[in-house]
Amino acid sequence: MDWSALLSTFGLIFVAELGDKTQLAVVTQTCKYRQPWAVFLGASLALTAVTGLGAAGGQLLGRFVPEPVLRLVAAAAFGVMGLLIGCEAYRAGRQGYGETCEVEAETTCAAARRWDWRVFAATFGLLFVAEMGDKTQLAVLGLAGERGTPLAVFLGGALALIAVTAVGVVGGQGLTRLIPQRVLLWMSALAFVLMGVLMGFGVL
Repeated sequence: MDWSALLSTFGLIFVAELGDKTQLAVVTQTCKYRQPWAVFLGASLALTAVTGLGAAGGQLLGRFVPEPVLRLVAAAAFGVMGLLIGCEAYRAGRQGYGETCEVEAETTCAAARRWDWRVFAATFGLLFVAEMGDKTQLAVLGLAGERGTPLAVFLGGALALIAVTAVGVVGGQGLTRLIPQRVLLWMSALAFVLMGVLMGFGVL
């Protein structure tokens, strides 16, 4: 095992992803669904899979689909998710619920401890599409080629992305205890739409 390659990859990817769209997506998914474990595992598995493709010199999808098309697909996915969350926030306002998680201790917080496969699948699909061809995957691909140690680069990149995901889930959990659910839904909707627009223009 090349520990130097592992540690350098971990540091590079961790710093690059802090505050990036990936972590913001994890935060908003946690705020929306209040299913931290499902979001964490779905995001971690998606990011690990994308990292594995990069470390193996994959990017098979990128060889057949032009990069602009991949970017537009990811942008559309974020935009649609934002619109769906906005609809849910609107319905929440009409129904009159907007308490924080501390106030809804017997309902929302209890639900957060249950496992939801739909949340897992939605998070996995969203982040897998968003990270295909992203700068992180390209960085892993380049490092694996440069150092000739794909396994160490894969482990370093995957561990860094899992750590960033954990930070995002914890941050989302903190927001659910401080901000009313309806406000969180509107914030999530706006964040997803904004990320979709920025991805569509190639900013993210």
